[in-house]
Amino acid sequence: MDLGISLTNFVAQLSGKNRQKIFLVGFLVSVALWLSLVRYRQIRLHETVDPPLELSPIPTFRHVSVYRRAPDIIFENFLDSILVNLKLSYAGSYDRDIWPKKVFQTAKKVDKKYIEAVSSWSSLNPEHEHVLMNDITAKEFVEKAFLSAPQVVHLYNSFPNPVLKADLLRYLLLYLYGGVYADIDVYCRKPIAEWVPENLWKSNADVIVGVEIDEPYAMEESQKLWGWHRPYGFSQYTIVAKPFARPIRTAIVRVVAHAHHLAKMNNKANPTLLSQYSAEDIYEISGPGMWTDALVDSMNFKRKDISWAQFYNLKQPKRLPTDGGAVIALPIQYFGNGQKHSNAGDYGHPQACVTHMFTKSWKRNSWFL
Repeated sequence: MDLGISLTNFVAQLSGKNRQKIFLVGFLVSVALWLSLVRYRQIRLHETVDPPLELSPIPTFRHVSVYRRAPDIIFENFLDSILVNLKLSYAGSYDRDIWPKKVFQTAKKVDKKYIEAVSSWSSLNPEHEHVLMNDITAKEFVEKAFLSAPQVVHLYNSFPNPVLKADLLRYLLLYLYGGVYADIDVYCRKPIAEWVPENLWKSNADVIVGVEIDEPYAMEESQKLWGWHRPYGFSQYTIVAKPFARPIRTAIVRVVAHAHHLAKMNNKANPTLLSQYSAEDIYEISGPGMWTDALVDSMNFKRKDISWAQFYNLKQPKRLPTDGGAVIALPIQYFGNGQKHSNAGDYGHPQACVTHMFTKSWKRNSWFL
């Protein structure tokens, strides 16, 4: 029997209703194939159009945030005193020489794509308590633990963007409890105890951070093409700290103070009246920009000469003192591996302690893989 004739007879015998179903399925399959092709072309385009990084002979080792040009020192000192009093109320309940064995992460829920990353922390660090917070438990923690700091509580509850809440929450958790904070899409690559040499763990350091971007020679036009607010900075998707560390306290103060500053810039009585924050606002109020400044300024409590020059092209962990403690800065390969800049190395770099997949990145024109 002729196959062509058989198919023709079969189609002719279909009722109109069945024929419509077949045509609909065919149409949906065609649309799905078209969308897949479009997505494939987008991925290929993203892989091939990374702009060249044009360098300048003059590096940018210092950056002055708009929020640090005329800060409200009186207000910041007031906020700082509240947090100091909170620390004093816990005197005797913690040992400032011990790094708490805690890992904090926050998420509305752990999607399937994050399960492997989340489980990596417990599997590689079975001696650490793994605390996973959701929106409800986070709100309860902030309102109860920082009852004596209403400015912090009100700001946290008023933030319109979940990124702002997540940023502030990590500083609050580390200030009160210490331990490790990691974003939900960060993989632990080696046991925490192996991240730095034993002599550094036993030093008076109270904060460990990693370089995230290290391109101080990048020209301004090139920075814009890559979507950078600054050409250098420390990561805040993974932070290690002891309770009540000075840089963490400075970060909390500045989140609140910078939000109030933004409110004034927008003719608002206070930040609870702000309905939106731009990507740059977030970066400088609660994100890596503010965090980098808080760290560098904490190191400058006496010397006044610390700039990004001390961290450029860092090869080994570097310890710098702060007021009552010290910061250990890690080369970019430790936390920032897998990025297409700053000689970050690939995911398999032997120094890799964590790997951030950047699957929750809220930035546009990002530089990430």
